[in-house]
Parts: sequence; C-alpha cells; structure tokens
Amino acid sequence: MKVDSERDLILNPLTVQEIQTLARQAGGVDQLVSTKSPKYKAMTSDGVVSHDWPTLMAAEPRLIKRPLLVIDGQVLVGFDERAWRAALNLPAAEGESR
Repeated sequence: MKVDSERDLILNPLTVQEIQTLARQAGGVDQLVSTKSPKYKAMTSDGVVSHDWPTLMAAEPRLIKRPLLVIDGQVLVGFDERAWRAALNLPAAEGESR
C-alpha cells in the first residue's frame, strides 16, 4: 500500500476551503468537530454555531477530530478499525468479518 501524503494538522493546519471540502465529503462539518476538545467545550458554552466551525477549525486545528483518512473521495473521521481496514483493503481483524 502506498500512502500519497501525510499531514500534521497542528504544524500544517487545513485551510477553510479544505475543511469545507472535507465536511462535504464526510457528511457535514459536525462530523469533523472534536467534541472532546477543551476548546470545543469552551466555545459551545459561548454559543458558537455550526456555520462558524470551518473558520474556527482553520484557526484552531485541535477542534478537528483526528485521525482523518481521505482515500478515493471517502473521508474517515476518527479511528474505526473496521472502516479503516475496509477502506485500505486490509484483511479483517482476527475473529471479525467484513
């Protein structure tokens, strides 16, 4: 398997446009938001609404749920071993079926 690119989102943050593209592919910007982030909790208590998230995530990459895998136009957000194995055409884990 060849990895086309790897990116440290903290050192090299996504742009607003990249976040908007990922959000469309992932099923909405809410899919990308790391709700466990302390920054998220502080912002939501201040009444931030969804349409602000792409700009906020570009400025504060820790608001983005990680890891992100983009493969063949599919975006996987967070780690789900079964979904990652399927997307990367890896065999199912022992005792698991696809």
